[in-house]
Amino acid sequence: MLGYLPAAHAAPPVIQVNNGEPYYISERIVAPTSVSMSVVDPESEPVTVNASIIESSGVAALKVNVREQNGRYTLELTTGVVCEDTSYTVLITASDGHPGSKAEAQLIVWIIHTAPPPRPQLAVSNIVVKLGEDRQGRIEVQPPANPECELEEYEWKGITQGAPALVKDGRLAAIFTPPYAFLCDLGGKSYRYDVRVKDQAGLLSAPSSFLIQVKPWGKPLEAFPPGTGAFHLEPQPDLTLVGPSQRHACSLAPVDTVWRLVEGSLNREGLYVLDENGKKVAQPSVVTPYLQIRSEACVGTQLLFSVTNRMRDGSGLEGAASTCQVTIDPQWKSFGPGQLSLSESLTTSTYVSGVATTTNALDCVGQRGGVAARLRLTRVVDGTPVEGTSEEQTVEVPVEAPGAWRFDLKDNCEGSTYQVSGRLERNLDDWRSGNSQGPGEVGNDMEVLLEVTALPLDVILGPLEDSQLTISCGEAARGVLRQPLPTGPCSAADVVWAQEGGPALTQPLLRGQEVSVSTQEKDFGGLIGSHVALIVRANTPGGQPRRQTVGITAAPFVEVRRISENRSNSETNLFGVAVALRNTTACGVAEIQHVERLEGLDYVAGSARVDGAPVEVKWEGGALTVKGLALEGGATRTLTYVVRPHLLGQTRFTGGSSLRDIPISFDGEDEGPSGFGCEGAGPGIAGLGLAALAVALRHRRRSR
Repeated sequence: MLGYLPAAHAAPPVIQVNNGEPYYISERIVAPTSVSMSVVDPESEPVTVNASIIESSGVAALKVNVREQNGRYTLELTTGVVCEDTSYTVLITASDGHPGSKAEAQLIVWIIHTAPPPRPQLAVSNIVVKLGEDRQGRIEVQPPANPECELEEYEWKGITQGAPALVKDGRLAAIFTPPYAFLCDLGGKSYRYDVRVKDQAGLLSAPSSFLIQVKPWGKPLEAFPPGTGAFHLEPQPDLTLVGPSQRHACSLAPVDTVWRLVEGSLNREGLYVLDENGKKVAQPSVVTPYLQIRSEACVGTQLLFSVTNRMRDGSGLEGAASTCQVTIDPQWKSFGPGQLSLSESLTTSTYVSGVATTTNALDCVGQRGGVAARLRLTRVVDGTPVEGTSEEQTVEVPVEAPGAWRFDLKDNCEGSTYQVSGRLERNLDDWRSGNSQGPGEVGNDMEVLLEVTALPLDVILGPLEDSQLTISCGEAARGVLRQPLPTGPCSAADVVWAQEGGPALTQPLLRGQEVSVSTQEKDFGGLIGSHVALIVRANTPGGQPRRQTVGITAAPFVEVRRISENRSNSETNLFGVAVALRNTTACGVAEIQHVERLEGLDYVAGSARVDGAPVEVKWEGGALTVKGLALEGGATRTLTYVVRPHLLGQTRFTGGSSLRDIPISFDGEDEGPSGFGCEGAGPGIAGLGLAALAVALRHRRRSR
C-alpha cells in the first residue's frame, strides 16, 4: 500500500428550492402542499434530505416534511391558524453519507392570514322601540367564549335607507335613538341593520342582520299647560264640563285621561262630580275624558286634581302631570259687624275663661259649619292697654253652640284688669283649599270688648336659702337671711320680715328678699344653739305669711388634745387616756357635752375623771358621753379615763364637744409623741392622777 493516495471526493449535493424565492401559503391548509425542490448529487450517490423550521416570527402554525419518490424529492407544507401574516425560515439539508459532503439551503415561508372571524351572534335579532319610553333601543352582541383570534371591534351599519345611525355603547353594544318625538303612522317604522366584527389584523366577518321596529305614538301631551287649568264656577243647576286642553300630537292616538284628587272632598253634600257617562265620581282617582260638575246653592268647595294623559295601547306611556283646580264659590255674605258676643265664666288669679257666641244673621250657616273667632287678651291700667302684654288665640264657635275660651294670666301678681277683645275671622268648614279667604269675606272690623278683673295671686313662700346667724365672743350674732320667691309674676316682689320670738334683734321689722340681721344681746355662751323665729311674707295682696326659724351658731372654739399611756408599759392590758379641752376664747360657756368614740376599745367603768374628780358618764354603743361641763374663757379642763383594748383589730380615738347640739370643738395640732409612763408623758399627766388610777385598776384586776 506504500505510495497509495485515496482519490479526492466529489462536490457535495446541490439543492434548489422554489428557485430561491419566498413561498406564500394560506392558513388552515390541512392537505399537504408541495413546493418544487431538486436535490442533485454529482456522483449520483444516494442522498438523504431533511427539512426543519429554524426561525419563526409568530405562532408555530407550520409543519414541513420531505417526501422522496423514485429519486425525486418534494417539500410538503401544512398550516394551522395564524392571526396575522407570519414568516418561517425552513432549513433543508442534503448529505450523501461522506464526511464533509453535506449541502444546506433555506426557504422563507409566509403563512397569510386569510380566515375572517365568524359572524357575530346577537342576543336579540328583532328589537321593538316604543316612542316616549325612557329606555332606548339597545342591541347587544354575545361574544364568542374562546375566539381563535383576538377581536378588535364591532361595526354597525344601517341597511334601510334613512336609518338613524347607531351609537356604540361600550365594545359589545349599540344604542338606537328614535328620530321622532311623535310617530303618527299606524304601523310605525322598521329599520334593518348589519353588524360585523373585525379582528386584530383587520379582517371583517360576514354580517349579522337585525331589525328595529319603532312603534307609535310617543308620550301624550300635558293635559293642562300652565295657565289653562283653573276653573272658577258658581253654584248652578246645570252641569259644567271640565276637560283637558290637549291630549296628543297625533289625533288618532288612543289616549285616556287620569284624574287624581289631591285636595278637597268629592263626598260633600250638595256637590256632584260625574264622569263622561254621568256616573258620580266617589273615588280619588278616575279615568274619564272630562268631568261634569255642579253644586247646590250655599255649597262651595275647591278641588285640586293632578291630571295625566296616558296611552291606551298597553305601553303605559304618560304625559307630564299637570294641575287642574276647580273652584265653586258659594258667594256667602261677609261676616259684617256685630256678629260675635263674649261673656265671662270664671276669673281667678291665674286665668280667665268664658264663652263666645254668634247671632243667626249669617247666611248658609249649616254649610259654614260655624265660625272661628280671633280673641286677644290685654292688660289695662287706668283704662289704657299696656303695650306688649297682649296674647291671642283662635276659638271655634260651632253652629248654634258656644265656643269655650281661656287665657292664662302670666303677668298678674297684685290683681289686674284685663280687656278681652274678639272678632270673627273665618268659617270652620271652609270651601277653599288652604283656608284662604274668598272675595268679599274679611274678618269683622268691629271688635267686641269684655273687661274682667283678676284676683291677686297667692304667693306661698318656701324655706330660707343658706341662712343662719353666727356669733363671736364679745359680739352680737349676725347673718344674712335670704327668702326666695316662687317663679312667676311675683318673683320680684318685696318681702317683709317681722320677729316673732327668740333673742331680740336690733331691727324687729325688715324689708327685702335679702336682709342683714343682728341680735341685741352679746351673750356668747347663752346664744349659741338658740333660734330666732320670724314671720315672713311677700308684700303683695296675695302674700301668705310663713314662720321661718333661724339658728345661731359659732365657729369651733374648743381645742381638743388627746394623749394615751404607752401600751407597752401596761401589765394588765389596761391603759389610760387623757383629753384636754381648752377654751380658745375669753368667754366662758356652760352645758358643754363631750363625746369620746372608741374603736377596738372598751371603757373601764368608774374610771372617768374631770380634773381628777369622778364624773358621771354614759357608755353606750362605743361612745363615752360627759354632759354639763363648764369651761371658762381661756381655761383648760382634762377628761381622763381607762380603756381595755380588744384582742384583735385596730384601736382608734375620735370625738368632739358641742353646745346645745352646735359643734364647738376642733382638733389641736400634735406637739410630740402621745403616751406617758417610762417613755415619757405629756405635761401634767401625773398631777391628774391618771397614772395612779391606771396602776390601781391593774392591781385590782390581779387581786380577782
